[in-house]
Order: sequence, then C-alpha cells, then structure tokens
Amino acid sequence: EARAEARRRPVDDARAGGTRAASFPCPRHDAVPPWILTMLVLFLDGLAGLAGGLLSERWLKEHRAALVGFAAGALLAAAFLDVIPEAFQSVGPSALSWAFGGFVATAVFEWQFGHHHEHETELGAPPASLPVSLLGSDALHNVGDGAAVAAAFLTSTHAGLAVALAIISHEVPQEVGDFALLRGAGWSRRRALLGLAGVQLTAVIGGLAVLLASTSFRFAIPAVLSFTGGTFLYIGATDLLPTLHTGRTFRGRRERMLGFVAGIAVVFLASLL
Repeated sequence: EARAEARRRPVDDARAGGTRAASFPCPRHDAVPPWILTMLVLFLDGLAGLAGGLLSERWLKEHRAALVGFAAGALLAAAFLDVIPEAFQSVGPSALSWAFGGFVATAVFEWQFGHHHEHETELGAPPASLPVSLLGSDALHNVGDGAAVAAAFLTSTHAGLAVALAIISHEVPQEVGDFALLRGAGWSRRRALLGLAGVQLTAVIGGLAVLLASTSFRFAIPAVLSFTGGTFLYIGATDLLPTLHTGRTFRGRRERMLGFVAGIAVVFLASLL
C-alpha cells in the first residue's frame, strides 16, 4: 500500500501542477488582431483630418463650437474612464506618474511649438512661416496619436475604442482650423488638402513603431497608455474645456455644453461594449 501511494503521488503532483499552470493569465486572443484595429482607426483618423476640406465650410462654421465641446468631453472621459484606469490596473500607482509626465510634456510641447487655438485667435494675416511650422507640429502630434492608438488596442479593445473616439473627435475641429489657416496663408484648396493628407500618414509611423516594439518591450505598453492619458487631460482641460465658456450668446454656450455632454456619453457607452 505504501508503494502504491508513492506511485500515485508524482501523478497527483503533476495534475496539481497542471491545474496551477492553467490558472495563470493567458495571452490575449482577440477576434480581431490589435494591428488590424489600429490600422482601421488610423485610416478613419486620416479621413477626419481632411474634414476641413471635404465637408461644407458653412456646416463646419455652424457646428464647430459643438464639435470642440464634443472633443473636450471625449478626451476627458477617455482619460478618466478608460485609459488611466486600464494602465493603473497593469502597473499600479506608477501609471499616475506617467500620466503626469504626459501632461507636462504636452504643456512643454505646446509652449515650444504653439498650438492651433492660439493661431486661430490671432489678428491679422498668418505669417509666411506658419504652414511649415503648423504641418511640422501636426506631424509630431500624429506620430503620438498613432502610438497611443496602438498601445491602447494592445492593452484591451475597450481602451482602444475609447482612445480612438477621443482622438478622432479631437481631430475634426483641430484639422478644420488647420485647413482654414493654410487657406488664409495663401495655399490653394488642393495644396492644403495634400499637405494635411501627407501629415496624417505620420500617424502610421507611430502606430507601427509601437506594434513592432511590443513583441520585445511589452512592459512599456502601460507606460505609453498612461502617458496618453496625461496628454488627453491636458488637451481636454487646458485647450478645449475653457472654450465652453467663451460663446458670445447663450445658444453658442449651450451648443458647446451639449457637445461636451455628448462626448462624455459616447465614450461612456463605448466602454460598456
């Protein structure tokens, strides 16, 4: 009986080990691979970047206030409801440090290169150097957008959808302003559209860089996601949110606020999918 017990013990131990091994987290097996979702979102983001030249100027002028409000709500909701919580779940409190780093880095970037909302309120004709500096800063910004989308989808589909909605919603009013500035600087409609289209392609560089690096530097994905949350907080709270109070009429302020609430609601509903 003792010998039989000794023979059974290795088998039982092996079974127990197999059970323990099976309880460990398994790699993600999404129905749609993250790289396909990333490229699809970047394609849609590229189309949004051409909104200024593809949509009716009259319609954009009438609804731009609501679009800016929507972008503010979507960016802040994505940061607080999806992006930072997802990163916190992966790396703990250090996610907040990376988010703060993204917040500060965005502030420094805009201080160095300026941002579109400043240009839009300046009086007089745009300077001759504006198109080059504008497209250059847009290119760097889009590289970051591509990296953010890829990092989010590599983390979870929910985080990817939230980041995608936030980036695309911000892209429309931003690029409408860029198109107007390029036209004001003397660029033809065709030239302005081609310039913006070329800049949109830089988002693919950021997305591919993160997707390729993820196989060797998977540990860095939560840091990129946290950093993204910080940039969303800065852009939403500092660049866009103050515009909710700048409407000259009650109707204008109401449109901004309704857009803001709609942006929050859309991201919240997407997080429930």
